[in-house]
Order: sequence, then C-alpha cells, then structure tokens
Amino acid sequence: MTTQPQLTEAQKSAIEEMVINRVNAMNSDAVLCEAIDNKVHSMEEHLKAYFHERFHFHSNKA
Repeated sequence: MTTQPQLTEAQKSAIEEMVINRVNAMNSDAVLCEAIDNKVHSMEEHLKAYFHERFHFHSNKA
C-alpha cells in the first residue's frame, strides 16, 4: 500500500474553489461543469480523490 502525498494548503484551497464552483454550477452551467470535470480528470490521483471527497461534502450541503 502506498501512502498518498500530503496536499499543500494552496492545493487544498484551489480544489475547494473548484468544488464550490462545480456544486454551484451543477444545474445552471453545463459548459463550466464540463470544464471543471475535464480539469479534475487530468489531475493526479490524490488530487482527484480530495476533489471528490470535498465535492461529496459540499453537494450534500447544497
């Protein structure tokens, strides 16, 4: 089992902003959602995992 690298505060902050934008745009802007999804798709696995964790958290609050 490999350990995931620790995320920097800058990475966490950038992902948090993307998550909030993605949650806010889910029902209103397909182009923005697709752009965010494409950016997430190109991320390293540990960044994707953090994005999905935060997305789940915020989408349950929305």
